[in-house]
Amino acid sequence: MRVIITGSSGLIGTSLALRLIADGTEVLGVDRSPNPWTDAIPTHIEDLCSSAPPDAKLWGKADVVVHLAARAKVHESVERPLNALENYTVTHRVLEFCRATGTPVIYGSSREVYGEQAVVPVAEDTVRLEGAASPYAAAKLADEALIRSFGRCFSLPFIIIRFSNVYGRFDDLERNGRFIPLLCDRVPRGDPMTIFGPSKAFDFTYIDDAVEGVSRAISKLATSPESVSGNAINLGTGNGTTLLEAANLVAEAAGVTPNFTLGTIRVGEISRYVADLTKARKLIGYEPEYPAARGIPLAYQWWRSWHHAELR
Repeated sequence: MRVIITGSSGLIGTSLALRLIADGTEVLGVDRSPNPWTDAIPTHIEDLCSSAPPDAKLWGKADVVVHLAARAKVHESVERPLNALENYTVTHRVLEFCRATGTPVIYGSSREVYGEQAVVPVAEDTVRLEGAASPYAAAKLADEALIRSFGRCFSLPFIIIRFSNVYGRFDDLERNGRFIPLLCDRVPRGDPMTIFGPSKAFDFTYIDDAVEGVSRAISKLATSPESVSGNAINLGTGNGTTLLEAANLVAEAAGVTPNFTLGTIRVGEISRYVADLTKARKLIGYEPEYPAARGIPLAYQWWRSWHHAELR
């Protein structure tokens, strides 16, 4: 099997590529930047924001494309709405490649498409256009609509994976500025840190659970597309963890007393999300193994090991 991964230098892309390579799958990564974590992933450097569709000869044939490339900072999309257009452009280019080559695609979407929901856990059929709380969320909704149109018009097999606050190894502050690596960086030093909306509760998903889910989706889409194509699938743990609880788990793992200031929720952010995993269990046999109390300490241990090694 051969798999192309866009966004292969990022958090999910790196771990997914290494997992597939270890399992004997041929992988081509596509990213605008070289992978900062490993040289084990064959990578084609390309900025997918350009207007021309990808060169099929350069990318080659594949059994599945996993499209993860995106600007993923939600609040930054409020400050720079152009990011949303770039994300849509990138997805359109990838879909044009898939259409031209007949390659099934797995699209990395987000729990942001659900917006603010009155009831949790949240099932896949609760998506509403009115729920878009940020330009990032709106672009994800538009991407999903575009993918479905390609499925209808061109019989393109696809699965939409809706990730939820994925964290763990191969994450950093510079690329995405996510909450868990921010905690791992600042909390052990005793730096003051503002938690915007400490009671916000999300389904924090450890990287190994996310990769397991995508790996299962790849296998299904490549071998029996009729059983899964056309579906959106949540990945998560099925449980919510507040920002303050997550922060305290990092502080406990680091053995320090945290220095937190509690702030209010920011524009463009939602206050809670927990994934309904019924569909993931039924369609791809997904079962999470890393609740936050297990995964967050592992993420901190990796962070400490990696950055201590960098400093030596």
